[in-house]
Amino acid sequence: MKTTVTSLTLAAAVLALIPLPARATNYTDATGETISSANIDISSVEVTNNATDIFFTINLNGSIATPNDWGNYMVGIDSVPGGDTTGDPWIRSISMSSGMDYWIGSWVNGGGGSQLWNYSGSWSQLNTAGVTINGTQSFMVSESLSSLGLSAGNSFTFDVYTSGTGSGDGAIDALANPNQTIANWGDSYNSGANVDTYTVTAVPEPASLALLGLGSLFVWGRIARRRS
Repeated sequence: MKTTVTSLTLAAAVLALIPLPARATNYTDATGETISSANIDISSVEVTNNATDIFFTINLNGSIATPNDWGNYMVGIDSVPGGDTTGDPWIRSISMSSGMDYWIGSWVNGGGGSQLWNYSGSWSQLNTAGVTINGTQSFMVSESLSSLGLSAGNSFTFDVYTSGTGSGDGAIDALANPNQTIANWGDSYNSGANVDTYTVTAVPEPASLALLGLGSLFVWGRIARRRS
């Protein structure tokens, strides 16, 4: 009897070649508690990772399309001992008393973009990247795990902030704080104990998934030959 590879088996093999993400963690925030407009009012942030990268999807309470595309969106990360306890590289009035080690500063106007900064006694910029805009109220920024000094099993604390483009602007909204953050644009904000935690999930490398798929095909073929 002639044996054939079924379409289901082929589909499984193809899926085995795809670097699957880990299960996303969704962090929600209260809405309507800011001193400014809905385009810099955070509703939630979804964090996930695959084998090589981490993704932050920032969802807003209002449109970020033109002319409401003027906001800045920032992620402060504390992943190792030390860090900046009093400020950030964008000279916003935003800090993290536990010590901020990395800063992702992003924007959506002009197609969007982001910068990754690292603190090691002083701030230095590591890279510039784009963002993925999803509809009119959401966008995603990503960085490699290695650029953040992270690997599977590592946990870090973080907060997500919004502000305008002005130097010295405070955090108009902060993900981990359900209450109003500041009363005036130039007021300082420190996350303090209001932070969230994420643990990097182990995800098989694409090559490992491919080998698993090929192994499954091999076993299926042996079983099929025996049956024939």
